[in-house]
Amino acid sequence: MNISLSPEDVLRKNVCLIMVLLAANLIGLVLKLFYNHDFVYGLGPMFNFNTEMNVPTLYSSFALICASILLFLIGSLHKKINLSYIPWFGLSFIFLFLSIDETSSIHERLTTPVKETLNTSGLLFYAWVIPYGIGLIVFLLIYSKFLLNLPKQTMILFIVSGSIYIGGAIGFELLGGQQAEKAGANDLLYSFFYTCEELLEMLGIALFIYALLTYLVNKFQVMRINIVNDSIE
Repeated sequence: MNISLSPEDVLRKNVCLIMVLLAANLIGLVLKLFYNHDFVYGLGPMFNFNTEMNVPTLYSSFALICASILLFLIGSLHKKINLSYIPWFGLSFIFLFLSIDETSSIHERLTTPVKETLNTSGLLFYAWVIPYGIGLIVFLLIYSKFLLNLPKQTMILFIVSGSIYIGGAIGFELLGGQQAEKAGANDLLYSFFYTCEELLEMLGIALFIYALLTYLVNKFQVMRINIVNDSIE
């Protein structure tokens, strides 16, 4: 047996898994919205992109913590050869927080107090996007120089993956909040918005993990895994 695991292999496997989760979510939505039925003994919520503590949530949290580990590894390798490492450790902490947030829904707990304080509605119906949006702006200001100093391929992959993730996490959250306020959580258009939101988040992280693995391979010649098992006759 000879198994070779490259960044491209990891990306393909992640995308395939995401597509399986998407298909399960869509099947559950069709049965719920059009036939008022949960498929296979109530398993629909286990794959619903808008439900917490289920299979898609577990996948997203695991992917985020994998990104955190890879960032910590890169930071450690940079430190070992006396290169800039603090920004990598900072990113590792941020992705660890995002992983915890994914399972504990810290951001959603901010919605009520922020909404009551600022009296938000419409696109800001889910008011947690305000403090997180401010945090995003601060993050971009702090990390802009770090981003520009990355190798060109890595920089482009970071920007593309980050744009995909943010487009889902904040962009479609704004649209979904407005639609939820108008029509409620069982609306078809709202279901489309939150499906796009979670799908883009998962794809963004999958591409970011690919970017990190590619960086490790190109700069440190690591993370290309070969498993060889020679049978004895």
